[in-house]
Amino acid sequence: MPEIEDIAFKISATFEDNYFVIPKRNAFNAVFDKYLSLADPTASMEPYEAIVALGYRFRPEFDEMVKQLKELGLI
Repeated sequence: MPEIEDIAFKISATFEDNYFVIPKRNAFNAVFDKYLSLADPTASMEPYEAIVALGYRFRPEFDEMVKQLKELGLI
């Protein structure tokens, strides 16, 4: 599904762009901690890879994560 990869790319690029904006980084990390641990319990993947894995393995949670990031104004 190219849609998952496209969304994952946008999220990870925005995360990297805002990494040094502490409040935004903390908000991203809170959301990532909640959702990406499903696809990457050991936190060994890069954010992009973990987001793609989440999208393929846990689509409802992926959609919820995207919704939450939008509601927080992060993407």
